[in-house]
Amino acid sequence: MSAVPPGVRKAMPTTRLLHVEDEVTDSDLVKVWLQEAGLEWEVVRVDTREAFVAALEREHFDIVLSDFQLPAFNGLEALKETRARRPELAFVFFTATLGEERAVDALKEGATDFVAKERPARLVPALRRAVREAEERAARKRAEEDLRQREESFHLLFESNPHPMWVFDRDTLCFLEVNSAAIAHYGYSRDEFLAMRITDIRPADDAGNVVGAVRHRLKDGRVIDVEIAAHDIEFEGRAGRLVVAHDVTERKRLEAQLLQSQKLEAVGQLAAGVAHDFNNLLNVITGYSELLLRSLPAKGTDRERTEQVRRAAERGAGLTRQLLAFSRRQVLEPRVLDLNAALADVQSMLTRLIGEDIRIVTSFDPALGRVFADPGQMEQVLVNLVVNARDAMPEGGALVLETSNVDLDESYARTHPGSTPGRHVRLAVSDTGHGMDAATASRVFEPFFTTKPRGKGTGLGLATVHGIVQQSGGHVDVYSELGHGTTFKIYLPRVEAEEARPADEGARVEPHRGTETIVLVEDEDGLRALIREVLEDAGYRVAEAADPEHGLAAVRAQPGGIDLLMTDVILPQMRGNELADRVREISPRARVLFMSGYTDEAIGQHAVLTPGAHFLQKPFTLDALLAKVRAVLEGPAETPPLEV
Repeated sequence: MSAVPPGVRKAMPTTRLLHVEDEVTDSDLVKVWLQEAGLEWEVVRVDTREAFVAALEREHFDIVLSDFQLPAFNGLEALKETRARRPELAFVFFTATLGEERAVDALKEGATDFVAKERPARLVPALRRAVREAEERAARKRAEEDLRQREESFHLLFESNPHPMWVFDRDTLCFLEVNSAAIAHYGYSRDEFLAMRITDIRPADDAGNVVGAVRHRLKDGRVIDVEIAAHDIEFEGRAGRLVVAHDVTERKRLEAQLLQSQKLEAVGQLAAGVAHDFNNLLNVITGYSELLLRSLPAKGTDRERTEQVRRAAERGAGLTRQLLAFSRRQVLEPRVLDLNAALADVQSMLTRLIGEDIRIVTSFDPALGRVFADPGQMEQVLVNLVVNARDAMPEGGALVLETSNVDLDESYARTHPGSTPGRHVRLAVSDTGHGMDAATASRVFEPFFTTKPRGKGTGLGLATVHGIVQQSGGHVDVYSELGHGTTFKIYLPRVEAEEARPADEGARVEPHRGTETIVLVEDEDGLRALIREVLEDAGYRVAEAADPEHGLAAVRAQPGGIDLLMTDVILPQMRGNELADRVREISPRARVLFMSGYTDEAIGQHAVLTPGAHFLQKPFTLDALLAKVRAVLEGPAETPPLEV
């Protein structure tokens, strides 16, 4: 901003005075008095009603100075015209004809002041005071108008905000105002809110803070998670706090589910990674234990010790199968299945499993649809759930098995991650046991989580159920209350096909000797040596290799071709299915038997066998090995590869 040059007075806003006066001399005197007082005011004189009204309407004035009596016009009429058109304008009477009584009436009509012409010394101070007071009134009015507009804007934004908002008293914590969104979301009426304190919407165990990440209780008793943003304001003369509440209940639920899913996935990857090598080692232990047992007497210390080694290895193999099941990395052999028939087949076994003090109640839908699942895995699911129910009823009770057809809609799928809308078959397993609280129920499918005493459970039973059901394309849900039992509901996609049984079911091939030529490709030296020894003892001609290239060389070394390729799914250099394709190019009549203790990298996270493909899950017994080899050799000549 440039400075004002020396000797030049800075221009000031001019005050304009509208003088209603028929005597020019009197108007000139007013100008002189103003100048003598150092006031550079502009004075405009009018002496008729028409001129006065025109000046008010067309020009800006800061004050009106009026005589009381004019030839065709009087001061009271001028005052009324002023108040009608410019109510904020200062109005001062300067007259010799206005008595004290009439002066009081004039002030009542809205005059700012009056000065008798007999006392002209009072005029300039009165004008100054009147202008100053008018400016102050105008400033107050502008401030009031600005405040009114701000309040209107606040109420508009407050009321139209889609998030719940309220103002509460910082001292008493009483609600002072709430918006419609808060009323709709929380369920309280406006009057109910205004009769409450902010702490009244907080659960009893969470009533410390009033801002930040908190929980709120709705009128219907539900508790929600809320993120709070707050700002201190003055509201109707009181120290208030403006609050915006954002319901994050659904977001936190989804975050918890994502965290749980990531946790399960991480443990699953670890479990599956360990399973491959662990199963190979277990297979060596169980295999050589079986060979030792064949050469030992029926009784004796050495036999008992060897039996203990074999049983320990079998328990380890069972634990590995559970890890693979929960991590959804086992190979399934699904078929179209009637759950009603499957449940009926195992009901007698379940009765022995749960004991006499628990009764089984069944309710099977006779029109139940079919599912596509692995019968053995579904049996494992049922056994795990029944054992869990039995342990929840130490004093006895009822175990309820129910089946039904259900249709899951989009709404259900949105609130149950892992589920898909559509036609499903539901299997419900309920008990009348002690039940669980919400915190425990939310963790039952976590691996290694158990409520049983140390040494009484692995914590993998329900994790296994969860893994098998998910790998079968379904999902499992749990509902429980303390003292009121627990219900597990399993939903599997419904299929339209009729129940199908494998062609070789009921005609199991017993292990016996053979003379066929087998190429064995296995990168675990100990396991490879064991398998070769067992097969050669059974009469087979065996060529072994530790990797695919040597396996292909072994196939080429057989001029008449080979009868069977036994290969691990996971191999150095290439996958087992790729090796099988190349072997068939050399020896088209060769059948293929895949082996693995870990299938994730080979056939995907949701692993299934192509119908007709042959697979031997590690660890396996020697009898299972010989039986599977014989079944493959005596089965169809053309066998499809493992699906990848």
